[in-house]
This record gives sequence, C-alpha cells and structure tokens, in this order.
Amino acid sequence: MTKEKHDEIMTNIMKQLDQDDLDLGDGIAIWHSLGRFLFSHLDTENTDISKVYKEMNNYLSEMEKMTTKSN
Repeated sequence: MTKEKHDEIMTNIMKQLDQDDLDLGDGIAIWHSLGRFLFSHLDTENTDISKVYKEMNNYLSEMEKMTTKSN
C-alpha cells in the first residue's frame, strides 16, 4: 500500500467518525468493516470469510487477555 492510498483511507475513516450524528451502532459498523478489510488483506490467498472472522476473534481474545492481565 502506498502512503497516498493509506492517507486516503485514513482520511475517509476519520470523516466517518467525525460525523455529529454518528451513534454507537454506526461506530461498531465502521469498526467491523475496517476489521474485515484489514484481516482479509493480511492473507490475500484466503478469501474464506469464516477464516477472516476466526482471525479477528483470535486477535480480540489476545487483546482481552492482555487487558485483563494489566488490570
């Protein structure tokens, strides 16, 4: 990914998050879409959505373990 493409994507995400009428459901939808995008592009050979969700779930489990250990 080029710096320009990265900046374009991040600018679009921030525009969505800066909307005044954004509610929790909208924020979760943006987060979910971003997660699916990121995780599906980590392994471009595998487009199986169940594997993408499994990898997302593994990541979230690791983050939860790290958070609970630090509290």
